[in-house]
Amino acid sequence: MKLSNEIKDVLNNFQAINSNIAIGEEGGIIRSMSTSKTLMAKANVAFDSPYPFGIYDLGEFLACLNMFDDPTLSFDEDKKFVNITDGITTFKYYFSDIDVLTVATKDINLPCEDLKFTLTHEELTQLRKASTTLKTSNLSVRMSATGSHFIECVILDKQNPTSNQFTMNINNCDINTSAEFDFVFDINNFKFKPAAEYVFGIDKKQVALIKAGDTDYWVALDKTTTYKEI
Repeated sequence: MKLSNEIKDVLNNFQAINSNIAIGEEGGIIRSMSTSKTLMAKANVAFDSPYPFGIYDLGEFLACLNMFDDPTLSFDEDKKFVNITDGITTFKYYFSDIDVLTVATKDINLPCEDLKFTLTHEELTQLRKASTTLKTSNLSVRMSATGSHFIECVILDKQNPTSNQFTMNINNCDINTSAEFDFVFDINNFKFKPAAEYVFGIDKKQVALIKAGDTDYWVALDKTTTYKEI
């Protein structure tokens, strides 16, 4: 079999989340999960492998693939290894037992619709730059002081009440709760693939679902998050 550029892009993105990965489960869907279990991802693209297999060091596996311009993958019938070859030279790459890897095996079953909003690629880039400038990874999402139908994304240090702050007002949002909320992210968990826009959906149980093209990311909110029913 051949690997599409789409599959290669997914694997390169997921390498930043965790070097462990399981491929070929549930119709070939590819999932990844950080070792801290605060970030999980699922790519809705099918990896057409003949059976599920585990990779311990995804970076090494990708380096083997990159040794060739157009490699072919040939899977061992005993499910122990894959041959990566261009017909002249070959890597024999052995699989790891999925049970000993830190991998995701199912989705998080939450609606994530208490708050929905969209960030463009440019807006998320600006928030990342503000995080670097202020040397803090806290991103607070809360009601905007400018109106009840808007939210604001604020980069600040949640442990310092007098910290410098960067605020971005967001009007492309859908607020489906009457509660007072301050949803806090660790922006270091935003290991998303490049996309034109990122669609956020947040659940009061402190989990967010972010859609970036054909890839879904579930991010656990920071423990400083507050949600108070009125």
